[in-house]
Amino acid sequence: MSRQISIRTYVTAVVVVAIALATIAWLVRGPFPGGWGIGVLIVAGFLLELSASNLRGGDGSGSLAFLVNLSAGILFGPFWGGVVAVSSNTLGQLHGRRPAIKATFNIAQTTVALVTSVLVYRILGGGLPPNFLQNFGTLTARQIVPEALAFLTAALTFFLVNSVLVSGAVAITRRRSVWQVWQTNTLWVLGYDIGASTLALLVAWLYLRFDGTDGISRLGFLAVFAPIIGAKHIYTKLNTLQKLYDELDGAYDKLELNLREQLEMMVKSIEARDPYTSGHSRRVAALSKAIATDLGLEAQLVDEIENAALLHDVGKIHAEFAPLLSKEGRLTEEEWEIMKTHSTKSAELVALFSRFQGNVLESVRGHHERWDGKGYPHGIAREEIPLGARIIMVSDTIDAMSTDRPYRKALSFEKVTAELIKYRGIQFDPALVDATVNSVTVRRMVSDPTFLAEQTTTIKPSARKSRPALRSQSSFWEGLRSAVGSQEP
Repeated sequence: MSRQISIRTYVTAVVVVAIALATIAWLVRGPFPGGWGIGVLIVAGFLLELSASNLRGGDGSGSLAFLVNLSAGILFGPFWGGVVAVSSNTLGQLHGRRPAIKATFNIAQTTVALVTSVLVYRILGGGLPPNFLQNFGTLTARQIVPEALAFLTAALTFFLVNSVLVSGAVAITRRRSVWQVWQTNTLWVLGYDIGASTLALLVAWLYLRFDGTDGISRLGFLAVFAPIIGAKHIYTKLNTLQKLYDELDGAYDKLELNLREQLEMMVKSIEARDPYTSGHSRRVAALSKAIATDLGLEAQLVDEIENAALLHDVGKIHAEFAPLLSKEGRLTEEEWEIMKTHSTKSAELVALFSRFQGNVLESVRGHHERWDGKGYPHGIAREEIPLGARIIMVSDTIDAMSTDRPYRKALSFEKVTAELIKYRGIQFDPALVDATVNSVTVRRMVSDPTFLAEQTTTIKPSARKSRPALRSQSSFWEGLRSAVGSQEP
């Protein structure tokens, strides 16, 4: 079935449901509330339709007209409330010159959402209008709460029906899952939308407050929309600001991607200097991931340790290490002191990458620290050594022993594990040695170089830690966006 046929079928189904619900609403309709009541709410709803703004996902728009629609529903019932909603929405569609199929869908889904929510409100015992809006000072909490809960349930119903129907249309159009669309546009602001819906009670109360007056004083009801429209204008500006923040985030991600690629090139450049260590960092990363996974660590921490392992020798890109890496004989004492600075140099380069602050950075810095405190650069011991560094120490040693060197052939898994056990509690964390020698995955990696090569990886993007303010602002703007309210594709 083509996309065009699918969307037409979907719209037709929504229209059929809307007609069925409108028929039910007609059968249970109350008396005509008068031209003034219907007319003023239609005009108010239309004005709010004009202030619609795009949803953050770019898949539709939303407006504050739901405030008027819900108010009309709890004032006049599902039928006359539906008349207000359909009329104001139709005017909005005509003004926006929406395509016929899109306008038809928007009117139909508004009808379904509004009528369903008001029917739920009535079933739960809500009055027309709510009793607590007319006699608030004379009612007890026990009398107010049930009707207030009925309203909140109706509001929740409205937003769920509205957002699911719109998400369905967008999902068909964009070939995405309904859940993905709904999650992007609705999930994180649903609570705010429900909270904002309480303004509909204020609109209904003001309508009742001025409905009994005569002449020009009846227009006092319209005063409520001045601050609402003003607030919506602010929300629109904030939504624009959020888009700017999103664009900045995108540029930041690209910058970090470039840096990540440069670090990977550094790793490859270092290994290219010595054919015997080619692929060393990637193998150490694969082994570290296997050990971390066997320990049952959280996925994010596993990724951080894997990244640290991949970058643990990146400091060797500095010029002073080039002659040491290519030297065939043993290093002198002075040369060895220079070589021991590579973990600090590596940490300095990794520190340039803000997302690698924390576990990744400290694991790179400490990957030559020993369990007995005789390692470098700081000589820390036991649990003072970051877990990632302890894992990399084991993986680094395994790869050094299990690959060919100019002075010897690769050792078997049995000999590798024998060395690990020999220095258990001296150079290596005893618990990690126990986990490693019993690991089926590590055994296969050491015994089968082809399998190990298949497990090698590239640097993974880590959770952003350098700009928490922006992320918290993002949530804040999302909260303010709650006033966008009901959605349209």
